[in-house]
Amino acid sequence: MKFKIQQTDFSKALLSASKSLLSKVNLPILANIMVSVSKNKLEILSTNLETATKVIVECLGEADGKVAVPGKLLFEFVSQLPEGEVVFEKLGSEVVISAKRYSGRFATAPVEDFPAIPKIDAGYSFSLNPGDFEKAVLRVAYSAAMEEGRPILTGILCEFAKNSLSMAATDGYRLSFQKIPYGGKTGEPVKVIMPARALLEAAKIVSENSEALGDGKIELLVAQGLNQVNIKVANVEYTTRLIEGVFPNWQKLIPTSFISSAKVPREELIKIVRVASIFARDAGSIVRFKLEAQGAKGGLLSVSAANSQVGSNEAQCEVELSGKGGEIAFNFRYLLEMLSSVDGDEVVFEMIESLNPGRLTIPGDADFFHIIMPVRLQS
Repeated sequence: MKFKIQQTDFSKALLSASKSLLSKVNLPILANIMVSVSKNKLEILSTNLETATKVIVECLGEADGKVAVPGKLLFEFVSQLPEGEVVFEKLGSEVVISAKRYSGRFATAPVEDFPAIPKIDAGYSFSLNPGDFEKAVLRVAYSAAMEEGRPILTGILCEFAKNSLSMAATDGYRLSFQKIPYGGKTGEPVKVIMPARALLEAAKIVSENSEALGDGKIELLVAQGLNQVNIKVANVEYTTRLIEGVFPNWQKLIPTSFISSAKVPREELIKIVRVASIFARDAGSIVRFKLEAQGAKGGLLSVSAANSQVGSNEAQCEVELSGKGGEIAFNFRYLLEMLSSVDGDEVVFEMIESLNPGRLTIPGDADFFHIIMPVRLQS
């Protein structure tokens, strides 16, 4: 087995393939990637049994074959090589990689031990704009649960219906929702729960391959049995298992109406919440919001935090306010994650009373909202 390839192409392909490599594995073979060459096509494959990544790139093949080599070590080595031609050759039980005045030898693993990757033969196909997909994932994924106590909450509910894809995620304390358009016909609505971590990796693949994508689409293929999905981004295919179970009825978390609404400068809000977080870190991460009317449509938003061991602070910003205002408290980390996930100059904050959920939206964007549960205020 032997092939030649440009260092930049090889390094980029290995970066994408590393999306399915874990830092700690129970099966040693899963720390390896499968490198196969046939004629002038190089295929790199990795899996952790939950996800799999396949990358196909052009190379100059001199001898066909396949080999399993340590994935992270190979990527680290190749990424440090100088630009130019890299020669990859299997010699006995080792792989030798050389470029200019650099060379490295890697032990190999038995090819037959590498897990077979399930292939989706039939299913539901969708075409998505890469930018829309990446934006939706980044606006929603942070609201999914990190702990595995309730596996269903570690996923993102994805509903394909009426030429639009709706994504919703919640960990019980907050909820994010985003809707984007898609191309393709399903014949019937499709509802699946995709792992949030897997979708974040897919979003990274989209970002890393934006140049190769150009004006092209990314293709999603949901298996007929609704047990896995394949996401194709240019020359990269990312496959993940889907989460089985019933997603919570998240619509129940959404209040039907709000008493007060404030249009707030986003960057200024981020800044004053960050300042308040200095005092809130060791006090339950709680920051207080106080909305007060000033004039016809003017208003003032005060953000404060207090810690008996450290001290307290208060900062204010002017807002456009409708309604009577009021006081409410939140976990500052939830606020900052949401505010950092969106763009634009302003956000709209809506509330009812101190014990009712608040809502954050973006002016002019009816396809996104974020619901955040309050923290009980102590007098």
